[in-house]
Amino acid sequence: MLDHPLVPGPTSAVEVGPWHYGADYIAVYFRGERAALAGLVPKPFEVADGLCLGYVCEIVSVAESGLEMATDRPDRTIYHEAALGVKCAYKGRPGTFFPVMWVTTEWSLLRGLLNGYQKRLADRISMTKLHPLNPGMKPVAPGTRFGGFCVKGPDQTLSLRVAVEREGGPDDLPKFGSTFGMRRFPKTDGSQGSVDEPVEVAKANSTLSDVWVGTGSLATTLDVGRVEAISGAVYRSGFTILGSKALK
Repeated sequence: MLDHPLVPGPTSAVEVGPWHYGADYIAVYFRGERAALAGLVPKPFEVADGLCLGYVCEIVSVAESGLEMATDRPDRTIYHEAALGVKCAYKGRPGTFFPVMWVTTEWSLLRGLLNGYQKRLADRISMTKLHPLNPGMKPVAPGTRFGGFCVKGPDQTLSLRVAVEREGGPDDLPKFGSTFGMRRFPKTDGSQGSVDEPVEVAKANSTLSDVWVGTGSLATTLDVGRVEAISGAVYRSGFTILGSKALK
């Protein structure tokens, strides 16, 4: 355990990484207005061409230091996430910055903040979930529709829909580059230190499967300007987060 917060042992909210993830995504790729997006992306990152990504997903995650939790504490391995990412650059290097990630569990919130993600607790995240033995559902095929949304307080902060048109592959998904973040812990008193540290999230073992692509639509309470939908996709992804590296 990282003992974070400072109570040691199983009360700790964050296990020692690396952290492994497997996720089912419903995603919409769109273009926003650069002037509006610049208000969501902090320096030293620079908004690129307006390309953005919105998604909802269900994630199964275990830490390398706590693989047994999938059996012993399954409540500490499954959560939902909704996020919006903006394509940007750091000193000319392409990447993505996520102004907000809404999540449904405390442990994923704290783990994300430590690594530079701008996470907030959602009140509810829901998404289409197909089941192969449900008599009223069919396997994914052209024409299958997916939807998802995130609720925080009185607002539906993110909602999206995808209509599948064809089976695809990794090359059908727009490329964003590295994942950037900001570890920001401001002072609340002049006697304190503060952290304001741009980082790159270090990932490994990235895989994609079950990719289906089509059209999509998206609405969000974030100010992204006019939304120009480009495409939609559903897919499965696996990866490992090793930590985050300070950008010097």
